[in-house]
Amino acid sequence: MTRVSPGRLALVVWLVVLWQLLWRDVSIANTGSGIVIALLITAVPLPLPRILPGHTVRPLALVAFLAHFAWLVIVSNLVVAREIITRRDYIRSGVVGVPLASTSAVVTTVLADAITLTPGTLSLEVSHDRSRLFVHVLHVRDVERVRRDVERLQRLVLRAIEPPSATLERKP
Repeated sequence: MTRVSPGRLALVVWLVVLWQLLWRDVSIANTGSGIVIALLITAVPLPLPRILPGHTVRPLALVAFLAHFAWLVIVSNLVVAREIITRRDYIRSGVVGVPLASTSAVVTTVLADAITLTPGTLSLEVSHDRSRLFVHVLHVRDVERVRRDVERLQRLVLRAIEPPSATLERKP
């Protein structure tokens, strides 16, 4: 008799719960079919590629990054909502170049995506040598403050997803 690992059991339970949520109906038929599908999915061994080869993911730092990112999304949504609701035009947009501390494509992608998902900001381009990220900002009051804010976000990403030491060539 083979032992079922706790990770596999948790995955099967999660898939069954997800199946129930997708059907929006808890019934014997849905639960049974969910169990069958979950077992089939977990029984097929798939050679999954490593998503973050060489990177170290730190769960607590990842939670800190996600909390900071959620706060940025809330605040920037309020700023953009104020822009829409009020008659006064507060827009003073610009493009700011921010130095990158890591040449890791994973770190740069997470940083650029976090910036783009925050209302009022948009990642435009990474320089060819991966030393700078260019960000369009809807409300530029102080260019240095924008750089400091992006560099703080970058530090949180670097703590959460530490790249191999070879990619930490530059410091912001």
